[in-house]
Amino acid sequence: MRSIRCGTAGAGLFCLVIAAILHAQTSGRMRGTVVDDDEKALDSVTVEARTASSTRTTTTGKDGQFHFPLLPPGTYKVTFTREAYSQVEKNATVRLDGTAIVNAKLFRLTAGGGDRSDPLAAAGSLAPPRHR
Repeated sequence: MRSIRCGTAGAGLFCLVIAAILHAQTSGRMRGTVVDDDEKALDSVTVEARTASSTRTTTTGKDGQFHFPLLPPGTYKVTFTREAYSQVEKNATVRLDGTAIVNAKLFRLTAGGGDRSDPLAAAGSLAPPRHR
């Protein structure tokens, strides 16, 4: 009876491996790096890859990199967003068993480079004048 369980477990593992291989042959990947206007890696950027039929979302790591494994081949609109930075949109084509590289540069929206945690300081010269 032990050999039957091993045989069943082995067959199940074999099926999982074959399924993963077949799935990989019907998909592609997308990856890239996001930097700021000083060319420094930008973390916590929301990256959205959209087609007419699906949307995938991920976030960049501390190194500014993102990765979408197992994407169906096709044309994607890729949107990069992060608070206090410009939004960037790019088009990318994912090919069967290929990797689309999509890099982006986001620019700071705040003026004066002040403390971004303080909304009034971040507004810099955009803040209305105070009347005394």
